[in-house]
Amino acid sequence: HEDIVVATKNARRLLRLVNQLLDFQKVQAGRKEFELEPVNLNRFTHVLGDYFKSACSSKNIGLHVKRDGTSLDPELVVPILGETDSLEKVAFNFLSNALKYTPRGGDIELGLLTDETGTAELYVQDSGPGISEEGQAKLFQVFSQVKGGTTRDYEGTGLGLALAKTLVEKMGGKVGVKSVLGQGSKFFATFPILDGDFSSMED
Repeated sequence: HEDIVVATKNARRLLRLVNQLLDFQKVQAGRKEFELEPVNLNRFTHVLGDYFKSACSSKNIGLHVKRDGTSLDPELVVPILGETDSLEKVAFNFLSNALKYTPRGGDIELGLLTDETGTAELYVQDSGPGISEEGQAKLFQVFSQVKGGTTRDYEGTGLGLALAKTLVEKMGGKVGVKSVLGQGSKFFATFPILDGDFSSMED
């Protein structure tokens, strides 16, 4: 039974990697059609928090969903031009990595920041071991591996973060990371906020 469980987990991981590779190649080859439309990033963040709440709870990890430093109000609107499916792939990647590297009893903050320049930042902050400056420079490269001592150990293909970067840029945004060894990491994607009255937009 243990062998079957291991085989199943490995098969699922291989399937995820194959799907990521296909998605990445499709975007790079210009075969993926992006259907951009106004998306309420505030509501999207709220729903995302609900989705990952049970996964964090099972690992005894605290999940905090915030908007500009306070509790997020799901009724507010932060409109950006995006594609929900692509946004989910980006956010799921950030949150899955945070969940993987945050120790039991740690904390993850999923948040949204807005500023006077008309920019919205979707971020995931964890309380994991952090990443070295050298490692941060390689994170969004395809087939890169980041390893080292007390830092987070990225032994995968690097496809997830590379795909996230590509998808965000196709939606007119930018990705980045801020991290200090021993103090956790913050992955983020920034997007221009749409001008106009979107107070009545649907979720």
